[in-house]
Amino acid sequence: MTSNDYLISRDGLKIGYTKFGSGPAVVIVHGSYTVQRHWFQFSSLLGATNTVYVYDRRGRGQSPDDKRPFHFQNEVDDLASMVDLAGPGASIISHSYGGGVALAYIIQSGFKGPVIFYEPMNSIYGKISQGFLPQLSSLVEAGRMDEATVLTQTSIVGFHPAAVEASRASPAWIEFTKMTKVFLRELEALNNLTPTSTETDAIKAVTYLLLGTETQPGIRTASAALAARVRGITMYPVRNQGHLAHIFDPEQLKDLVVRCLNKA
Repeated sequence: MTSNDYLISRDGLKIGYTKFGSGPAVVIVHGSYTVQRHWFQFSSLLGATNTVYVYDRRGRGQSPDDKRPFHFQNEVDDLASMVDLAGPGASIISHSYGGGVALAYIIQSGFKGPVIFYEPMNSIYGKISQGFLPQLSSLVEAGRMDEATVLTQTSIVGFHPAAVEASRASPAWIEFTKMTKVFLRELEALNNLTPTSTETDAIKAVTYLLLGTETQPGIRTASAALAARVRGITMYPVRNQGHLAHIFDPEQLKDLVVRCLNKA
């Protein structure tokens, strides 16, 4: 069973979400350059055992916020609203930038349920922008979105240039370029996501870390930072996959998530 709806976040913004399946509740927080529908195949698979809530983070898809000032705290509050919607006993799956949102949320809220981080972004071991933020800001301000998107995909995210060129030839590239302006503000937020050991030591959630065996070095470093900083985190490899297993191998990712949830 699938249904689409909206909730009103704490600042009054409408957040669009889709609900799959039945069973214990799980909330998915997606990453940059994605929208909720990129997680639909995975959500449908997990919906065989769980009620899955996947939402469009603010600034994209069914959650536009064009006329609102952006604050990272709003993202944290949006996740809090989704967890409230899912109800007591809910779990969280977070990916990439969404992992940063989930990290901030569990530090602030004292959330005690299971939280699965799939290659979460943060700046614990150094700014995730790697010094490219001024260049990216200039390109976006000048409206040079194609160049800006190439910069983010190659120099910041770390995808191989050949893969980025192949992506430029696909219909999805136009969608990517439209999201680069939103990515800029997310990158600025991640640059400031540097929780202290005192903050992470206070985490009450049961935490898991999923890391692709083919994932590029920069993303691996951010995941390593979380593994080193969060006490008691359990790590599983996503075999033969990189940062996009929810698209390229949703079955394996679903099996890993179920394993984590069954252990929690």
